[in-house]
Amino acid sequence: MDKLVHVVDGQIVVSSMDIAKKFKKYHKHVLEAISKLECSDEFSQTNFRPREYVVRGRSYPSFDVTRDGFSFLCMGFTGKEAAKWKEQYIKAFNMMESELLKQNDKLEWKQARLQSKTVRKDVTDTIKNFVDYATDQGSSNAKMYFANITKMEYKALGLLDAYSKSDSNFRDTLDLMDLGFLIVAEQVAKQTLEEGMRRGSHYKDIYQFAKDRVMLYAEAIKLPKLVESSVKTN
Repeated sequence: MDKLVHVVDGQIVVSSMDIAKKFKKYHKHVLEAISKLECSDEFSQTNFRPREYVVRGRSYPSFDVTRDGFSFLCMGFTGKEAAKWKEQYIKAFNMMESELLKQNDKLEWKQARLQSKTVRKDVTDTIKNFVDYATDQGSSNAKMYFANITKMEYKALGLLDAYSKSDSNFRDTLDLMDLGFLIVAEQVAKQTLEEGMRRGSHYKDIYQFAKDRVMLYAEAIKLPKLVESSVKTN
């Protein structure tokens, strides 16, 4: 089904030659139909893109036609056979569009995951400095902050409840939205830890301030998360 359409410059199109073939029309008649469409120049330029094809050394005109262009052009094609191919093309456009959306989502997720790894490294470096800072102030369990700060962020964002544990692959299970929220939450924590250490505050106060800031951020994004979740379930 998806072979009926293809992607050119990120846009799903069908060749005017394929339209002629499937609807059993001469290609020149399809080109004439396109030239006589009573649509605006803007619509025509956007949805009917000129393309040449070569046969035996000679170039001939054709068009790459978008979904909207196809609908506009083929609405005038009548008959049982034409109706069948209209339905087939509509399905093909829908299937290809769905596939492209999945591919884009995967790409965006990979980019977000890569960004989260970079941010996580920076945060880990800051936590290491904070552990040394807390140890110098007399903390005997400062190394626990590596896990505690991470768990605090997860719980604030609702990624884990109070009794759950995360494994090393936990972040790979997060969706694009939660990855984005976690990236910001870690940056909030990182900035707060650095500010507290520059001021020379007590390590316990710094941790509490970081926790409070992350919680405030988590509260601020509750509405967007609820809206997004509602969209996914509807």
